[in-house]
Amino acid sequence: MASKTSSSLGAILLAQRAEIVAAWQANTAALLARHAASPQIAGLLRAEAAEFLSELCRYVGDEEAGAGETSRSFARLTALAAGASAAHAREGLTPSETSSFVLSFRDALTPFVVEAFAADGRRLTAELARIGAIVDRLAIDAAEAHGATRETMIERQSRAIVDLSTPVLQVWPQILLMPLVGVVDTRRAQQVMEDLLNAIARDRALVVILDVTGVPVIDTRVALHLTKTVSAANMLGAQVILTGISPDAAQTLVKLDVDLKAIRTRGTLHFGLVEALRMLGQKVGDHAVRSGGT
Repeated sequence: MASKTSSSLGAILLAQRAEIVAAWQANTAALLARHAASPQIAGLLRAEAAEFLSELCRYVGDEEAGAGETSRSFARLTALAAGASAAHAREGLTPSETSSFVLSFRDALTPFVVEAFAADGRRLTAELARIGAIVDRLAIDAAEAHGATRETMIERQSRAIVDLSTPVLQVWPQILLMPLVGVVDTRRAQQVMEDLLNAIARDRALVVILDVTGVPVIDTRVALHLTKTVSAANMLGAQVILTGISPDAAQTLVKLDVDLKAIRTRGTLHFGLVEALRMLGQKVGDHAVRSGGT
């Protein structure tokens, strides 16, 4: 290729977009190979690369014309970087893979810049520095978008897990069951209370079985959350039966002098259900239900 020091970098890069895309694919062969088993991801990366390079070349030209970061091409370019990074996060690509995707454009562009301005060392240095600054800025934008998307996904997954781990089930007319699984922190305790109270009001429940068999640690903080939930349920006219406290948890609560006298307890979910039926005066077969053990 002949030296084109009189031409603008943007024009030179636009004229060689196909060659630059090919160079990018060669430089990112390892990245593409890691996702060869997923044609959708590999195709997504190639499509993004072509669009990204085209917009990058346009922005370089606009910057040379004095528009710089106020240009529409810059807005489109940063939006592409952020959008591509967010898509990578949703598709399961790692932060390092996303960074490699963006930074690889500098490696793909460098040979073309060097060949175009080899006869002018000062301009070559300036153009390489400009390309590097643009790509570095986009890499930062991409990293921020990837991190923000991952945080959003984790937050949504956490909410989904909490929702799945705190279902409110109607096991009998006017009897609800809420089995708790996992750690009960302040935020989750608030959701447990809201969900339970809404269910009590909706189903006109008179008895609620709160099963904590799946809660690994029951300490003073958890006990406080449980007592608040019981008090709130009582205000709506529902009685709460707490089931599933382990022997270790019972010893811990006794040592901590936690007062659970206001809470009706049963050792297992089975006996909790028996107690709930007894409280409502229900009958099973021909015999009235009697309270079964602790």
